[in-house]
Amino acid sequence: MKKIFVVIAVIWCSVTAAQAQYRKPNILNDPDYDVGKPLRFGFSIGINIMDFDIKNSSVPELNADSSQFQYFTEVTHINPGLNVNAISDLRLAENFHLRFLPGYSFGQRNLDFFKVENGRVTHETTMDIESNFIDLPLGIKYLAERTSNIRPYLYVGGDYRIDLAAYKRLKVEKGILVRLQKQDFYYEFGFGVDFFFEYFKFSTEVKWSAGIGNVISSDYAEGAENYRYAVDAMNSRLIMISFHFE
Repeated sequence: MKKIFVVIAVIWCSVTAAQAQYRKPNILNDPDYDVGKPLRFGFSIGINIMDFDIKNSSVPELNADSSQFQYFTEVTHINPGLNVNAISDLRLAENFHLRFLPGYSFGQRNLDFFKVENGRVTHETTMDIESNFIDLPLGIKYLAERTSNIRPYLYVGGDYRIDLAAYKRLKVEKGILVRLQKQDFYYEFGFGVDFFFEYFKFSTEVKWSAGIGNVISSDYAEGAENYRYAVDAMNSRLIMISFHFE
């Protein structure tokens, strides 16, 4: 996911630099937007990619003489999700805005569990983990100087998320082997571009969001203890691509 974020960042910076250098000045749309009302509202829709940063328990070395066995897990499939947010934007200074975007996001991560035994790795099972988050992000938006009807910006902040799908009933037969913690705090940073139109402002934004806490719970389904204790720690990660209308 970090590689994806870096690639998107490089492309965004290249496009923004090219626009700032070569785009000819034209008539400004809503020239008083940045100096008018200090508080503005809007809405946002977007897509997200959810992942886990997993620290597995120690895995035996892969040699044929070993009689040990151990389980470990990896996220092998990335599934896109959706997010919808309201926007509250308060201008603190010319280039600094305070942003609060309460909303809802959902997605899925697939955990594949593997068994290492006698130097061989075999796939045991897959658990589909759905997450339905209530998002309460708060952050600072730093804006560059406006060039024509374009204004790039950087974003840094934090998010408090509540996972409404964290406490599904544990059942091996249904593939629900372990649980996630219901709450977590995230730190976030990102970048975007404001595009000023005649009647509204449209923004594209890419944001990296990293959970601070260990989100795997101590609860596990009966018969799934090997899968639970294969994981020492698991931290949530998200990339969010959003489209803002203000």
